[in-house]
Amino acid sequence: MHAPEIRALARSDEADATTVLGRAFRDNPTYAAALPRPTPEARLAPVTRVLGGFVSAALRHHEATGVWVDGRLAGAMLVQAPGQYPTHLAAKTRQAVGVARTGPAAIVRFLLIDHYIARAHVKEPHHYLFILGIDPDMQGRGLGKALLGALAAQADARGLPSYLETDKETSVRLYASAGYEVLTEGVVPGVAFRMWTMRRPALR
Repeated sequence: MHAPEIRALARSDEADATTVLGRAFRDNPTYAAALPRPTPEARLAPVTRVLGGFVSAALRHHEATGVWVDGRLAGAMLVQAPGQYPTHLAAKTRQAVGVARTGPAAIVRFLLIDHYIARAHVKEPHHYLFILGIDPDMQGRGLGKALLGALAAQADARGLPSYLETDKETSVRLYASAGYEVLTEGVVPGVAFRMWTMRRPALR
């Protein structure tokens, strides 16, 4: 395996990034709670639609970075740069496209999650790590850490912290190893899964 290549995603990468992130987040607690299905396989299509809206918004309004291994897109990271959160209307509309196709009950659950996230969100200028996902077939190779390192370099150059939410305890440990500290931990009301918020200070 050659060294992974990290670079900005182009619009021509949109379909591949959507597929990778759909696979990466199919079983995450957020999506299992918002999109209950009889099997994980049945949940893949709606999760991928939701992630497609996020990828579309990031490519046009925010920052989107991919990691390639031997020419294959293996993971993606969507980031809102300082000043891009709260999300403005054009980007929010694109984000909502996939959610809108999940049905009324799921829309309500996504709104509850979004409300919880907004209330916990830090107010200081920061880089917001909105999504980071590695294709399940490519996990365990340090690709997530490589993407986190790219974000850390960018944030440190600006002298600003980074911020994220996560819904998995294993991810808390990953982010902690990259310098993030837990700010809050709680159960999202109405959808009953645990979420952590984390912050990484700028290192000069």
